[in-house]
Amino acid sequence: MALGGSAPRRYAEAMLDLALTANAVDGFRASLDRLAAACAGPAVRALRDPGIPIARRRAAAAAATAAPRADVRSLMRLLVERDRIALLPDIARAYGTLVDRRAGIAGARITTAVALTQAQRDEYVRRLERTSGTTVRATFAVDPALLGGAKVRLGDRLVDASLAAQLAALGAQH
Repeated sequence: MALGGSAPRRYAEAMLDLALTANAVDGFRASLDRLAAACAGPAVRALRDPGIPIARRRAAAAAATAAPRADVRSLMRLLVERDRIALLPDIARAYGTLVDRRAGIAGARITTAVALTQAQRDEYVRRLERTSGTTVRATFAVDPALLGGAKVRLGDRLVDASLAAQLAALGAQH
């Protein structure tokens, strides 16, 4: 299952292997997402602070992970001990991507010049699903610099159908 790449992805792959064995893929995802949200900003700084004894940092990580699965608690303990706790949000994101990929769901980021209505968002997603042949989970962003049109990133492909890109292409032709 190895996809190569970054440390967060390797941790995520290991967690997915454990989750598949335990038949708890969704439970792991929920736990990782909750912990990633809880370990933002000041919490991460405290868990990484060398001025705080490692035993206290381990205890804090254990308290934060009292509810999640033992496997997830072990991951937290390992990340604290190796001073890699800051990777937790990236690990949770990589885990979600791996789970989605296994389920045939592609992630998309759609950037438009103006905010879209829910109906417009739904139509973009339907069109992407039709053309890609896969289920799409999309996030939306607004970038007024696009002037009009949209940029769509589906997986590792980028389609720039923005007015700014079209004007730049016209300018390059002349």
